[in-house]
Amino acid sequence: MYGTRDAAQNWEAAYTEFMHGIGFTIGKSSPCIFHHKDRDIRAVVHGDDFTMLGSRKSLDWFKDRIMDKFEIKHKGRMGERDSDIKSVRILNRIVNWTPDGIEYESDQRHAEIIVKQMGILANSKSVVTPGTRVRPGDNPGDETELSPRETSTFRGIVARANYLSQDRSDIKYATKELSRRMAKPRIRDVNAAKRLARYLSTRTRMICHFKKQKMPKEIEAWSDSDWAGCLETRKSTSGGLIKFGTHILKSWSITQNTIALSSGEAEFYAMVKAGSQGLGMRSMLEDVGIQSNVKIITDATAARGMAQRKGLGAVRHVEVHQLWIQDKVHSKEICVEKVGGKSNLADGLTKFVDGKDLAIHVDGIGLENRTGRHTDAPVMAAGDAVKTVRWADENEDTLE
Repeated sequence: MYGTRDAAQNWEAAYTEFMHGIGFTIGKSSPCIFHHKDRDIRAVVHGDDFTMLGSRKSLDWFKDRIMDKFEIKHKGRMGERDSDIKSVRILNRIVNWTPDGIEYESDQRHAEIIVKQMGILANSKSVVTPGTRVRPGDNPGDETELSPRETSTFRGIVARANYLSQDRSDIKYATKELSRRMAKPRIRDVNAAKRLARYLSTRTRMICHFKKQKMPKEIEAWSDSDWAGCLETRKSTSGGLIKFGTHILKSWSITQNTIALSSGEAEFYAMVKAGSQGLGMRSMLEDVGIQSNVKIITDATAARGMAQRKGLGAVRHVEVHQLWIQDKVHSKEICVEKVGGKSNLADGLTKFVDGKDLAIHVDGIGLENRTGRHTDAPVMAAGDAVKTVRWADENEDTLE
């Protein structure tokens, strides 16, 4: 029954049994991925939403099968024919069909709400980067912690930015740094959030292009690290992204748990993260019938050497459990390629970079800042309307 504790589990069992019964293979990497080898249909299920890829004949066959079993609502079919729909909204993201390929855009309402809550007006000055590095002690008054009410508001704004960053790698590092201060945010953290809002004020709508291409033979896992980038904890950041040809599939920016004692060690840990993400993506592609190799792209010579040797070598302080990547490199499941530091697309995921370097990242993954709003994009409802927050002074405890 809908709404009961085991409803979702029972529904998953029901549609899995149905998909298996009509010839689909259930994915090993995720039970929500399905592949019909004979009819070459690829399917992804999210809740009760089914997204299918296949020929017209195969999709018609599937539609007939699922209508025999369930009562469904059919949003339409995307394609190049005039009768096909050209855009669809999936989980409030817009997928748009163009002659050159697919365009994907995030829900821009989240950016708009962040801008409004942080008090950034339409005529306010924008910035070209979502953040800038601030050293502890530069402004002593900024270390003052927020009041409980301000803390709650700050957490809500950062949580929204964190959700938006799933689709926008240009703000991922800035959002990661803000998320680290959720427990005890300070005035300086509010200033960092305002900087992010100023950046978003002229970039609420960002398009990711997936242009037509030949089937790539390998997954590219771009890797980078900023050694001891956190001046408070001396921890490093691992940044990376997964590309399949010219298409970006995933990105990340995380603070390393271990304090690296050298830049080579920090870069090596970042490579291990990239390798694990690349292998995971390879497994997902195999679940839909696509075979590919994994290539790690890094700008770190020392880390590349550590991955290609056997054992610790002279670097005795490396965490031993990270050495599994050496076996993958020697078995040729993973290969490692070196690029120049300025050409590394993951550079903007490890630290605050200038506008020029951020543009390299944005262009390299196919992002485009576009004005206006898509006709199918959701608009702010009455419940989304928020009042501008006035962050209190040190001795105040009020919010507008």
